Amino acid sequence: MNLKALQKWVCEDWNKRSKKKPDPHLQLIYLFEELGEMAEAIRKIGGNKARKNVEVDLEGEMGDVLIALATLANNCNVDLSAAVKKCKKIILRHGQGF
Repeated sequence: MNLKALQKWVCEDWNKRSKKKPDPHLQLIYLFEELGEMAEAIRKIGGNKARKNVEVDLEGEMGDVLIALATLANNCNVDLSAAVKKCKKIILRHGQGF
């Protein structure tokens, strides 16, 4: 699934499940919360302490971050695919084929 398809899916899912769009300010806070959960998962994987039987779903946490970002982008009328193309530092570093 590409970013455009992800944003469309997220929008359709919100339309099916909720009559009210999420407030962008609250959605930003939710994105921070999801980023924190992703950071915690990364810490558990590579932390200083040896941990036994620690279950970490880093892929799932990153997916939650993407969903939260797509929701926020939809509410702010931002096309994430276009936003990526505007990342000048990345384009300069990796070339136009990015």
